[in-house]
Amino acid sequence: MLVDKDGYKEMQQNIVKYAGDTIGRGELDVFNKHMDSKLLDFTPTLMIYGAYNAGKSTLLNALFGEDEKAKTGDAPETKDIHEYEYNGYTIFDTPGLNARIDDDIVTQEQLNKSEVILFVLSNNGSLEEEFVYEKISVVVKANKPVIIVLNNKSGVELNSGLAIDLIDKVGANLRKIGDRNNISNIENKVSLCMVNAKTALKGKLEGKNLILKRSNILQLEEMIEELLEAAGSKEVINTLNAYTQEFIGNIISKIDGQMDDGEVKKIEELITYLEKFKQSTEIKLKSIVSKKMPSFIENVSSKLLSGDVEIDPYIQNTIEDINLQAVNIFKKVESDLQTKIDSFAIEFKELNAEYIELDISNNIETPKETPSRLKKAQDIIKNTIRDKEKVENLAVNFLERAKESLPKETMRGKGSVWMKKAAGKAAIGLTIAVEVYNVYSANKEHQEMIQAEKGRMLGARNSAKSIANDIASSLFTSIDGMVVDTFNSLIISFREESKKLNKGNDSLMTKKDGLRRLSNSLQS
Repeated sequence: MLVDKDGYKEMQQNIVKYAGDTIGRGELDVFNKHMDSKLLDFTPTLMIYGAYNAGKSTLLNALFGEDEKAKTGDAPETKDIHEYEYNGYTIFDTPGLNARIDDDIVTQEQLNKSEVILFVLSNNGSLEEEFVYEKISVVVKANKPVIIVLNNKSGVELNSGLAIDLIDKVGANLRKIGDRNNISNIENKVSLCMVNAKTALKGKLEGKNLILKRSNILQLEEMIEELLEAAGSKEVINTLNAYTQEFIGNIISKIDGQMDDGEVKKIEELITYLEKFKQSTEIKLKSIVSKKMPSFIENVSSKLLSGDVEIDPYIQNTIEDINLQAVNIFKKVESDLQTKIDSFAIEFKELNAEYIELDISNNIETPKETPSRLKKAQDIIKNTIRDKEKVENLAVNFLERAKESLPKETMRGKGSVWMKKAAGKAAIGLTIAVEVYNVYSANKEHQEMIQAEKGRMLGARNSAKSIANDIASSLFTSIDGMVVDTFNSLIISFREESKKLNKGNDSLMTKKDGLRRLSNSLQS
């Protein structure tokens, strides 16, 4: 993957310029040091993570085959981040999760900067700790590759029924926390390896291969190597972008706090919230599509090879499933926007400024007389959140197009009443109905060619990838449009009101606008 290091360097310089004296010199030095090191070497790094006394340090010693590479003991021994070179990569050993508050802070900071995570559990300690699985879910949500290492402190035989039960228990706990945090199939998003770190270290120190094999450290080392090689520049770029955006967000929040006008300060804080919310919503929605595509490719490839006549319903069901998940996310978005705007209205009123009731509920009417200062913002909020008819009509149009283009048996009985109900669910996904089936039809014509090719399986997989790519591309376009429709009008409106009220904050506003542009460029 081609990396634009000059572009990152220019961005780094601009961030420092806009930050000025908004943040401390120490914070800037940490940022510059990390950026410089990454731009010098775009190699992924590995972080050892987990509760204290789970055996992180013993595992690290086992990987290196050295008794005192890292200190070990029953009390928390690792109080700082320690850096080691391992087979051409860098490993960071971190303090335990539940050691001290200060340790948790430095561990989180390192997590934000690391690409691949080795999360250590103990089968006689942290296996049932809920907070441990919460931390794992945070890593999974950040889309970081992770290996859960179940440290076999109790010495269970790897192939025994008890070992299988322990692994199943980890899977069950993962599913429980995944369901709670809306992470589907979380157990499939992590790798798991049971290792006896103490036995592995003994085997390496004494040069006993049989002990090494029984410890299962060799399998773990192979998994680590494969994961680091697979991560490559892509994971480095993803992690660097996320780290940079978080740093920019922290500067912007501090700029908001320095605004000397109370009204402007509140509006700018709201704008910052909306921009972050917009970004996280887009990531969540696109993540639904990205996570669905690998299994979709496998299933469509299989159906193409077997000549399965049920491929049409499968494609349609996949889109409907994506649509349903997206609808649930947008319901939460609506609720959170309602809560935030209500909170903003109360805070704004408390400033004794010219006030507008920003009520966007369906049950309370807007006051007949509204002060003009935020009247435009009120109208936009209402139109964006309350006007479902516009979205439904848009979706109906897509369904009407689909009815003309899809196979007749697919759309039989789908009249205007059905379309109205279906459209009411959400517009997302419906924009691609026609495109998906056009792509499928084109690929269907290639079936005979696929049958004749020597690389029949490769041909089917390439066709499946083509369908998946077009679906993902169309869905991403649809998501971009919906996110823009939901957030941009609100953000633009409040920016205009902030500029009207702004007095004496021109320098801060210039810095914030510059940082916004840099943050937006990382998303494009």
